[in-house]
Amino acid sequence: MPYVDLQALYAEFETRAFPRSWTEWGHGDLTVTSNESGHAIVLAESDEFWDDHDGSAAAAAGEHLASVYRNYEIAAAVVWGDPCPVDITNRLAGGETSPFTELLLEQGAISGNFWDRGERALGLAICQMDKETAIQVVAFVASIGELQK
Repeated sequence: MPYVDLQALYAEFETRAFPRSWTEWGHGDLTVTSNESGHAIVLAESDEFWDDHDGSAAAAAGEHLASVYRNYEIAAAVVWGDPCPVDITNRLAGGETSPFTELLLEQGAISGNFWDRGERALGLAICQMDKETAIQVVAFVASIGELQK
């Protein structure tokens, strides 16, 4: 997948309405999953690991995508400053099921770094649903109110 300009991506998504129900759609070469709390945009992803019996392919892909993630994180920090870490573990432990927690879980994330952009925030996370599925670098655009809970 090509490198995505986060500023341009956020500008495109900052006013895009959040749908009332789960929606998956394409935005150019990017896969987007949306719900009433935000958008999840896959910026980069590995292959799946169904035949990776020794875990070596997953480890190599994980290292590569961690580097991709760091590059996106550095680019965002240069423009928007330090991120706010968000971890939904305590919300989940408390029994919360909100559209925001569901959006992150749908991507295989429980934490990420988010930049406050006013009414909305841009987040980044490395995601994986299961050891056999693709590892992804995902950008999230969510209501800032979801991060303050």
